[in-house]
Amino acid sequence: MKLATLKNGSRDGKLVIVSRDLTRYTDASFLAPSLQAALDDWRRISPHLAALAESLEVGSVPSSRFHEHDAHSPLPRAYQRLGNGDAFVGPRDPIELAGKARDARVEAAVSVIVSDVAMGVTEEKAKDAVALIVLSADTILDGGQAGTSALSPVAVTPDELGDGWDGAVHLPLLAGARNVASAWTSFPKLIAGAAATRPIGTGAIVRGAAETLSVSLGDTLRVEMKDKAGHSIFGAIERQVGRFEPA
Repeated sequence: MKLATLKNGSRDGKLVIVSRDLTRYTDASFLAPSLQAALDDWRRISPHLAALAESLEVGSVPSSRFHEHDAHSPLPRAYQRLGNGDAFVGPRDPIELAGKARDARVEAAVSVIVSDVAMGVTEEKAKDAVALIVLSADTILDGGQAGTSALSPVAVTPDELGDGWDGAVHLPLLAGARNVASAWTSFPKLIAGAAATRPIGTGAIVRGAAETLSVSLGDTLRVEMKDKAGHSIFGAIERQVGRFEPA
């Protein structure tokens, strides 16, 4: 299934289910008001979300047109993140450069969102803890300071990737003008290593190996992944690089 968070003026947005072709959505907030709330009770809630997703596919529930520019990052704020910051802007929000800066770097990657991970977990059980997969793009400003980060408009369960998932994502990450294979991170190994000395809480985001891109004022950054038929899986992170204007 595919999940998204629509902007509604709240900190955590509204949870919706998105159709596999990314054209329609149906409200899921009656099951859980936000994605974090769903993750907090993932074992109980996820089967109900999956049933709603199937109902959306066959047209048996009310639906509306899905527009990626209405989406926030699926988790607007994460309680924990391994690899960069834990607060996110929308996937179509601009990258804003302050002062006289004209350039920045962006680290594009595949990331996973986990359910609770016990300390000392094995790699096999760590794979089972992967609840959702997203794309991520983190901005690094001149001097190495962290800028804004964004996640893809849609988060997907691992089964949506078919044979493109075995604990790593075996599909190219389209970052800028490049197709890169750095997405092929073994997430069970990464999660088990991180949990060797401490538990990891549900909703934590674990970032895989990143591809670094350079962007300049006026550029438009696009990060996406497509299935073998050429269809977008997560929607696209598409952010224009502009000048920050203080209020």
